[in-house]
Amino acid sequence: MMDRELKKQVQDFERQLDAALDALPTRGWSGTSALRLASELHEIGALKKGIDEVGYIDRGYSILADRFVSGEDGAASDIERETDQRQMMEDLVFASHFYMIREYLYYSYNVAGAMSWSFQNGRVEIRFADKSIPRQFFTVHNDQLLGSKHHFRDFNHSEEILRLLKDEPEGVVTSNLETAEPLIRGEADLKLAAYFSLISPDSQIDLGGYTYEQFLSVYRMLLMKALYHRYFARAQDAVGAVYMPETDLLHGIEEDLGIGPDTTRKILKDMVYDRDATAGRVDASYFSLMREGEPDGRIVMRPHHFAIAEGLVNVLRVIAQRRPNTFLEQVSNEIGSAFVRRVKSAWEAEGFICHSEVSLREFDATLPDIDLLVISVEPTLGYMMFVCELKCPVPPRWAKDQLKVLNKDSVSKAFRQVEVLKRFIQTEDGMRFLSRMLPKEGHPHFKGFVVGIEHLIITSDNAGMFFGAENTRVINFRTLERLLRRSDGDLALIQHVLRTYPEHADEALVTKMIEFQLGSLSVAYEAVTVSPLLEFPQGRWRSDPEREAMIDAFVADGMHPFDVFEHRLPDLVVLDHSRGGDKGGN
Repeated sequence: MMDRELKKQVQDFERQLDAALDALPTRGWSGTSALRLASELHEIGALKKGIDEVGYIDRGYSILADRFVSGEDGAASDIERETDQRQMMEDLVFASHFYMIREYLYYSYNVAGAMSWSFQNGRVEIRFADKSIPRQFFTVHNDQLLGSKHHFRDFNHSEEILRLLKDEPEGVVTSNLETAEPLIRGEADLKLAAYFSLISPDSQIDLGGYTYEQFLSVYRMLLMKALYHRYFARAQDAVGAVYMPETDLLHGIEEDLGIGPDTTRKILKDMVYDRDATAGRVDASYFSLMREGEPDGRIVMRPHHFAIAEGLVNVLRVIAQRRPNTFLEQVSNEIGSAFVRRVKSAWEAEGFICHSEVSLREFDATLPDIDLLVISVEPTLGYMMFVCELKCPVPPRWAKDQLKVLNKDSVSKAFRQVEVLKRFIQTEDGMRFLSRMLPKEGHPHFKGFVVGIEHLIITSDNAGMFFGAENTRVINFRTLERLLRRSDGDLALIQHVLRTYPEHADEALVTKMIEFQLGSLSVAYEAVTVSPLLEFPQGRWRSDPEREAMIDAFVADGMHPFDVFEHRLPDLVVLDHSRGGDKGGN
């Protein structure tokens, strides 16, 4: 991974970083008072500057969270005291730097050539060496922004909710609140649909003493609460965290949802960061809610944060770590099957023919199934096929999660499966299989035609991160769904985007060097910053009124798919469009 001398320098630097974190002044404060101050600062910043501008506070918050929930005694901070506010902000900023460096350390120790480190003249510089890493950060953020814009395109009730809540008493049921509530519920349902919502809302799978349906009901209720407080803060300039005694929350959930206290406690245990989570080494980035460390400590909600934190992913991550057998037995297969259905429906919506989970065991018991076979009828060519491998690990929250795609049973496995399928397709059995999968009614215009083959890996999040040296293209399902929506079924556009996306993403993304001081060391690290959005061009194919006329003219002129070849070919021609070059067979 690293040469011995560089590794020693990096490890020495890491020890200095850890020591500086432990020495932060707020680490000696009362845990509960520090939790309150940090929570209030996050919410104030989110209201005044916008949630995207306080991401650094949230990163620092998750690093310092173990102290926040510890219940440890110490100097009590005062939310009104400016010196305490400044100190907490300074420590949150440092902890945010710590968070980012921790990410880069994980990459550096586990992936050769991931990061570039330089130690010279009292200065440490850390830069991306693997282009796929910043491209991943850019892609996920780009997908979130464009996806949100599309998903909420018809939601126009925000101003009405603000009007209804202006001058209303907080938490009191009034006629205005009753009018606003269904609008807030509608926004909450939109958000839930936009999240990693592959499992059916009424699913009865057991997550560990509670069902997915019960968890989702509790989560929806808390999301509505967060949205209400976020709107209330804007309507009345009354920003702040929300402090909820667990007994009150248990009573409200039982009254509104009919879920008993014992079950709700189990749900909250997986949603709230507390001392047990610290002891179990469950990362704080999986949680939005925090619990004060004293006995009967209140649950602390940051409404602006909870309203955008994708809690469905978070709770699945927590379950996978705390109860891996439960995850494997109850969740994994359900997510995998739902993922295939989701991706299949996205292709079918644009007019493509799809076959899912296609078995090849009749040819060879060792062959993997084809997760998704996508067929495009090309009127002037023949057919185009995408042989798709789908991998759906729960989307990551931090570096340790991202690195799991390298595990032999995760995304890395897809590349090996693709190579096996490529070899099979070039055999006589492979040719017979392809012929059998073509539409039974035959091609609409020609008895002889070309069948083009491309291989594609579709994931739940990974956009090729750590796999830059591989030939098979990788796309995450959110990028793919947006591409298909924009394509209007235009296969040429889809192929062009798949081929050129890395280049265009690298051109669009913007990085800058972030600097901070670590004792006598000046430290600078590269980070992806605000970048222009990268949207796909709008295709015009299936809806083009001139499409049929162009096809008819092609046929009427006596043209044929084989005209692109110098010599007459057999009736079935297979072109394997791999990056390594086109390979033909017949």
